Amino acid sequence: MDETARDPRAPERVIGFGGDHYPTPAELRAELPEDLRARFEEEYVRVLDHAKATGDLAPLAEMLPQWQVTLYHRRLPDWPEMAEAIRRINAGLPVDTVPALPPEWDE
Repeated sequence: MDETARDPRAPERVIGFGGDHYPTPAELRAELPEDLRARFEEEYVRVLDHAKATGDLAPLAEMLPQWQVTLYHRRLPDWPEMAEAIRRINAGLPVDTVPALPPEWDE
């Protein structure tokens, strides 16, 4: 085997499941609002069909973490405020800001 060739068995990505940071597809289905759940389901079925047809899990490894992060953020207690700030930023409206560093760190 060529020493420079990548081992095809070596993972390029890891698909995480479980815990707060890695909700399972079942948790995603249960907790996402209806409009997002429909989009998730459509994308999930598409990547699973691709995996069944080709044996390639890369699209699943790319798609699933995006949805897991979405649900992780929606689970945060300050999500409504975050969502409003995101909406305002995307609309080009001003948002309340706070200094990134405490004042005593400026000294």
